[in-house]
Amino acid sequence: MQKIGLLGAVVIIIGTVIGAGIYIMIGPLAVETGPSLFICYFLALIIALTSSICYAQVASIFPATAGTYQYTRMFYSDSLGFFVSWSRYVASFIMLALMGQGFASYFEDILLVDPKILAISIVTIFYIVNMLGIITTKNVQGFLVVIVVAGLVLFFVPGLFRIEADNLTPFFGAGTGPILKGSVTAFFAYTGIYFVAEIGEEIENPHQNIPRSIFLASLVIGVLYLGTALVFSGGLGWETIIKHTPNLSDASRIMFSPTLSAIIRVCAIAAIITPINAIYLSSSRGLYSLAREGLMPGVFSTLNRFQAPGHAITFVYVLGVSTIILDLPILFLGTISSVVTLISMSLVAGGCLKIERDYPEQYQQAPMRLSKPVLFGCALLTIGAGIILTLVSFYEDPLILYTLVIWTAVGIGYYYVKTGKAGFK
Repeated sequence: MQKIGLLGAVVIIIGTVIGAGIYIMIGPLAVETGPSLFICYFLALIIALTSSICYAQVASIFPATAGTYQYTRMFYSDSLGFFVSWSRYVASFIMLALMGQGFASYFEDILLVDPKILAISIVTIFYIVNMLGIITTKNVQGFLVVIVVAGLVLFFVPGLFRIEADNLTPFFGAGTGPILKGSVTAFFAYTGIYFVAEIGEEIENPHQNIPRSIFLASLVIGVLYLGTALVFSGGLGWETIIKHTPNLSDASRIMFSPTLSAIIRVCAIAAIITPINAIYLSSSRGLYSLAREGLMPGVFSTLNRFQAPGHAITFVYVLGVSTIILDLPILFLGTISSVVTLISMSLVAGGCLKIERDYPEQYQQAPMRLSKPVLFGCALLTIGAGIILTLVSFYEDPLILYTLVIWTAVGIGYYYVKTGKAGFK
């Protein structure tokens, strides 16, 4: 099986992370938070970094495909591992719909085509790419990542000279509630920062390259996001943001020349579609692992001639298209995905609190071994933030809670029918 090296892993993470969360959702999020936009992305980055450190520690010892599922099984139980994988699978086709809708939003004013058709078309193109195997996916991702990173650099570097102090006051004018909820939504922009832990068996020298790629990609993404958020709110001002609800491309038209704005628009289109690759990769590998364990139909464990789990990819595609047809709000889709990720991260972080006790020999031999204070601090911060931000999301929008409860009930029912065991003990 062909595998991905360190540079390829960094490229895949960046391509997974940078997308609709910064290029599309930044506008609606800025309407709610105003000058606090930077704080939202900063708080979300802290949580993403601490959780990524936890993932890096565990993945350096136990690299595996469908890492979140495997780690939850190891540290807790098979049933809880299934629940996490089930929840992440639900989030995956929701994210697929979000990316498709974001892509369509950039063309609906130009092409006289139903946005749903545009959204379905782009997820279909990447469905074909992923059916051609991991190396094809990596090569396409690498090409797109160069464009995506260039777009953010072209926005925030010249935009630094457009910032006005008055636009950043009052810095906390939105209030605590919107800022915390905004941090959850902003966290969506960082989801996937530990993505290589989900495809560990397809990474070269995974014990070292998984943690290295996570740290390198986190540094690049953090600088790009924080700079972009500061320029967006500081360059436009809250009143302008409320009036236009601009995405990043719209903001560039207001702030920069037509030529620079056009270039950023092209980059934005690339950014919206790059995470689609990762959604197909992670969700199909999750289904593949569950099928190998006998918890999903065996057909999902079969590989096509390109060594890709074709039936699993197809199932993700069908559900993603179905969600696009429902035409749900972008912020709603993004927040649900963030909450599911926060729950998953908190469980992996909890495993870090147990790793030395449960697997002492493997921990001592790990190529990357963090000190106890650092590891415990990151784990506790991740768990605490995950709980607080999840509860805030439920309070601010109960529909998110109801949606997750319904899907959880469906998962419990399926698990009981499949195994004869009740609950997630």
